[in-house]
Amino acid sequence: MKYYIITENEGLPSASDFTSRMIARWPGATVERISNPDRSYALEFQIPMAHSHVEGLLDRTGSSINIEGDLRELAEFVQWCRALIPPHLRLIFCDEGMNGEVKVTPTMTATDIVRAFYESGG
Repeated sequence: MKYYIITENEGLPSASDFTSRMIARWPGATVERISNPDRSYALEFQIPMAHSHVEGLLDRTGSSINIEGDLRELAEFVQWCRALIPPHLRLIFCDEGMNGEVKVTPTMTATDIVRAFYESGG
């Protein structure tokens, strides 16, 4: 299943800043720049995690990330993304069907994110 991280006001860091921060957090991550201007994504990445891996695409506008992986590990990634943006900006984590939707706050843990996702219908 695909999931999305959505911010407002292009809140995510630039592709190069996002890459350097991700590599600092997960040194085993692989990142590929997408240079085709017809694609709406700037980066494609894969992060090895404890149980599997997180795969994702960073939108060119800096307002969303398309991700796939184990929900527990996605929640860890979402928590990390929340720390990248100013606290006053909203960050939403949802599945592709919008069955589960979480307004992620700066103080939420990965466990809080998973719990809120299931409580919202995900």
